[in-house]
Amino acid sequence: MESAVDEMLRSRSEHMGKPDPLVGVVLVDKHGKELARAHRGSFGHGDHAEFTIFEKLTSDEDPVGGTLFVTLEPCTKRERPKKPCAQRAIEKGIKRAVIGIRDPNPEIYGRGGDLLQKHGVNVDYFDEDLAEEIKNLNKEFSDFMNDQKKESKMPPQKIEAPSLEELRSVPEADLKDLSYDAIRKYLKLYKLKYSVPSSKLWDYFLKAKFLVNRQNRKVPTLAGIVLFAKNPEVFLPEHRITAEHFTGTPEDGVSIERIGKDGRLDIKGPFLQMVEIAERFYKDKVGRVPQLRNFKRIERGYEYPIKVIREAIVNALVHRDYTVGAHVSFRIFTDRIIVKSPGHLLSPNTIERIRSFDVTPARRNQRLADAAFNMNLMEREGYGIPMMPIRLKEYGLRPPDFEYDGGYFSVIFYGREKSSPAFRIQPGIREQLTSRQIEIISLAWERKKVASKEIRDKFKITRETANQDFTKLLELGLLVRKGTGRATYYVLGRLLSNGISFS
Repeated sequence: MESAVDEMLRSRSEHMGKPDPLVGVVLVDKHGKELARAHRGSFGHGDHAEFTIFEKLTSDEDPVGGTLFVTLEPCTKRERPKKPCAQRAIEKGIKRAVIGIRDPNPEIYGRGGDLLQKHGVNVDYFDEDLAEEIKNLNKEFSDFMNDQKKESKMPPQKIEAPSLEELRSVPEADLKDLSYDAIRKYLKLYKLKYSVPSSKLWDYFLKAKFLVNRQNRKVPTLAGIVLFAKNPEVFLPEHRITAEHFTGTPEDGVSIERIGKDGRLDIKGPFLQMVEIAERFYKDKVGRVPQLRNFKRIERGYEYPIKVIREAIVNALVHRDYTVGAHVSFRIFTDRIIVKSPGHLLSPNTIERIRSFDVTPARRNQRLADAAFNMNLMEREGYGIPMMPIRLKEYGLRPPDFEYDGGYFSVIFYGREKSSPAFRIQPGIREQLTSRQIEIISLAWERKKVASKEIRDKFKITRETANQDFTKLLELGLLVRKGTGRATYYVLGRLLSNGISFS
């Protein structure tokens, strides 16, 4: 901690008209050995200390399982293509982060630590005396941030209140419109014991806001219709999933001519039934890839982890805006899957925050969200999106992308065609590689082949160091040597080039 503070004092500001924070970082490996130290602007103006330590000072080292001592909370927001420091620490496999003080910037305050914890990083804080020293040394930056907040009259961030739409009664419906099978499935998954039908069950539904009393009769609410109606689309025409399977990529077009045989399905019915039908559609249409477990080839599995696809579909149904007359879209392409949900993003979340997996729990339809969680259909509140890149990485795929056009929120999952094989390296092998060696694999995939000179020029390393990297990758079967002499080049090894999935 003291070393990080000492390093912080060396920070360099890149702005003349405003103060920048003083930041110091020390990286220690999983055995307690110090790997490097860095400060803001170590090599270039504006370079964050975490970027410097991970990408410039320890590219040959293995930070997985290590500890990051940082005087200022890692950022969660940067303009693309720059990557937030908290996200960078997560991707590097840091196990523990010790933070000096939270970032005075109101757009980051508290979020860096929260994001790290959501991804399994243990977060601790500096001793009080050191934290107080860091605050005093950064007083100019803190005062500037406070003044900026006052001048902009920035209101305190609030989580948007849940919509009341799901509690709206649907007077055209009554108990006869509910599916007893759907209710029984819900009760079984929720581990509740009620007879169906029964007065006790209806009393429970009244308390849960799935029913309301109207003019001496029990009337389903919108939530009750979505969850349990035999034909919810009769009362809510917008409540459906349009599932489509295209024979090409989005770049090829999304016309009807591009839809494969039996490749379009209008999914309707009770909530759980819709999820089950969407899953069957996915399994029927998506590609299969061979899987490897403990270096042994097993049966072919689905290209994307089913749990992640289900999470996206459930989220789309749960968090959609039921005041909008539009449906959920589920599109399967040859290289990606896109799930679109109608409605605006709930504050304080923004598309920038979601892209950095820094999500504040905010539920538009609280009753539907509770029901989905109780049926084990979705992750715990606030963990659905942050868990996606973790599950995809375990499956050998790149993190998802997100888009928002003001009316629809989209989640995009990329298949192996769009995912570097570096994501498919098994943990036992990955631990033996440096970040540079992993990047060499990505380059071999992007360029189809890679030569020693390209690596030396890109990473500013010697011929000897490049040869050591290639030797390691050849020994592990991750690359294969082609050609001789100056014409030597390297291509992906068999396990990485044939799209095998690790599980």
